[in-house]
Amino acid sequence: MRIWPPSVSEVARWCRAQKLEPIAQSAVVGPNHRERQQLAALGGVAAALVRRSGGSSALDTFPLAVQRWLADAPEPPHELVEALCKDIDDGIDPLALVYERIVSGPRRRRLGTFFTPTPVLNYVRGIVKRAPHPPRIVADPGAGVGAFTVAALRWWRNCEIHAVDVNLVTLGLLASRPDLKMPGSGIGSNSRLRVRHEDFLEWLTFRWPNLHGPRLLLGNPPYTRHQQLTAAEKASARAASGDLSPGARSGLSTYFLAASLAALGPEDSLCLLLPANWLEAHYAKSVRQRIWMNARRPTELHLFSNDLNVFPNAQVAAMIIYVGPERKRKQPLKIFRVAGDLESGFIEPTPSEVQREGVTPPSFSPRKLLASPSTAIRAIRGAEPVPLGVLAVVRRGVATGANAFFLRTKVEADALPIGSCIPAISRLRDLPGDELNRAAHADLSGRSGRCWLLNLNEDMAKNARIEELIAEGEVQGYHKGYLCRTRDPWYIVEKISVPDILIGPMGKETFRVVVNTVGATPTNTLYGLRLNRRRSGGITEEIGALASWLRSDSGQDAMRVAARSHHGDGLVKLEPGALKQVMVPWTVANLLMG
Repeated sequence: MRIWPPSVSEVARWCRAQKLEPIAQSAVVGPNHRERQQLAALGGVAAALVRRSGGSSALDTFPLAVQRWLADAPEPPHELVEALCKDIDDGIDPLALVYERIVSGPRRRRLGTFFTPTPVLNYVRGIVKRAPHPPRIVADPGAGVGAFTVAALRWWRNCEIHAVDVNLVTLGLLASRPDLKMPGSGIGSNSRLRVRHEDFLEWLTFRWPNLHGPRLLLGNPPYTRHQQLTAAEKASARAASGDLSPGARSGLSTYFLAASLAALGPEDSLCLLLPANWLEAHYAKSVRQRIWMNARRPTELHLFSNDLNVFPNAQVAAMIIYVGPERKRKQPLKIFRVAGDLESGFIEPTPSEVQREGVTPPSFSPRKLLASPSTAIRAIRGAEPVPLGVLAVVRRGVATGANAFFLRTKVEADALPIGSCIPAISRLRDLPGDELNRAAHADLSGRSGRCWLLNLNEDMAKNARIEELIAEGEVQGYHKGYLCRTRDPWYIVEKISVPDILIGPMGKETFRVVVNTVGATPTNTLYGLRLNRRRSGGITEEIGALASWLRSDSGQDAMRVAARSHHGDGLVKLEPGALKQVMVPWTVANLLMG
């Protein structure tokens, strides 16, 4: 349950009590009638904050629409304004929280309004401070209530900050902040802050070229999805993006990224907090190509895993892209997997580096960007870990569609022609050790375990005993099951390469890791790992080293972190995609890559 500071709840309650004409729907797209009534009242709170800070004379520098919003609302109680100011002095941003309290999450999506947590801002500061020169101009695209604007005012004391947004309410809340009325950084006649009530893409097209650099585009662009954009908005966004224009399924944030990349001068840079879907989506192919080909610009991709929950009120996988000023030589593409959380803060790890050579990769997903062993070797610097998916093929076992028919006991398998059944395994809990060898499999067979898989082909089906078995299965109706009826013929299951290592995907304290020396085929209740570089023979050094690490405390911790599907009784489950992204230490990875 969300806990709100008392001032936020009190302001929201006061706004609800004011029965005003709602703010125009065209002024703040998304909120319903009742929410727009409360936003109209919120203008009175913002105006009171301006008056309290002694900035009334600066009101004429505000955008006209913002001035009208401030002027048309009643004045709130003095103690309410004081409580807000106290929270601001304590480092809380109650104005963002009030907006979030008034306008529900689903209705904020039309303008893509999400607010940036302070730990993320602190992480961004470490990125932008790497630029060789401080910026003269900083522009905050889709500024909202101005988390990045306020940060920029504090990080650079001698630059001009432009906060650009179409939402007059969030802009007004930003402009009214009393903590910005400080010497050399607040609003006023000599202010470094420019509040722009404009469409950012239009502003970027017509106003940005007149500003002298070095310039920095810094912010959290709106996350408006493509379904929520009108045809006119998409046409305008495509025009602003020029030859970098992404495809029609692009959300607004990707248009912002494309237009920003197109607008960068040689000394300019950008640092944007974005949804991560553009890294792989087909619609962003042109954007990835520009980034890949502009190899003289330092470029960094900072990836937050989904479970870090960067935006607590939105299911959005987040990432940060930094593109720096041009250098004389080619620069690698750096990939950072961000560690930490919103409580303790985020940590910047040592990056993997990819040399931007040859054609643009089809995806910027780290797992796919480092897809081949040769690429991985080039990418690793300083003995960095390697994704498991680079070292081994990770896949589920065979989906039979009817284990009761396809898995046979030893007695049943022996009654069939030689070669019609192969060793199999469907669960690991019955194994006493960490190796499924011939003796262990024979022990399972001796206990009437169903650990032999029907491995038929059409020639075998001509055998009288197999014909009889297939007919028995059809009498039982197995051929009508979902998977079986999609196969032709239904009784032939897929053939897979025998995995070197078996993993049980569900666990509490540990995930089972078993070396598969008998060559058993797993069912889809298990995952199999088959090393990309293998040597013939039982437990090779490589297989043993990987299995030992996966069983170790650090290996188990890595798998537990990757497990995202939570079940009852403390159970967690690994998905194959998450298992591929488990980072294997260089000491083990180097052995596997040869």
